[in-house]
Amino acid sequence: MDHRKPTAAMRRRHNLIAEWRGVEDGPLMDLPTLMVGNLAAQIVAQAGLANRVKLEDILAAWQEIVGAFLFKLTRPDTFERGVLTVRLLQPTAHHALMQEKVKILRRLQEKLPDAKIKDVRFRHG
Repeated sequence: MDHRKPTAAMRRRHNLIAEWRGVEDGPLMDLPTLMVGNLAAQIVAQAGLANRVKLEDILAAWQEIVGAFLFKLTRPDTFERGVLTVRLLQPTAHHALMQEKVKILRRLQEKLPDAKIKDVRFRHG
């Protein structure tokens, strides 16, 4: 957070508002000045959007990693705490993906190192 001391203009504004409201000069000046740019990352993290952005990156790389055939049968669904959950349309795709799980995980980690993917889990449905 950006904690700046109040400027002269800020003090004048505060005094005008305090006078208009009929209150004593109070703790309003002690509140930190926050810049919207400084809050954006915090808001994204609290809203859970940071993981969503990573999931979009994973989805973009998924077809290249598993190939066109398996891409039609699967979709990355959630990404939480380093675990990617992939939904499968057909149970037969589960066997093929389990055989290649280690390779898929390694390729995801190489392609998207910032995502910090620790594991891949496959779910039907």
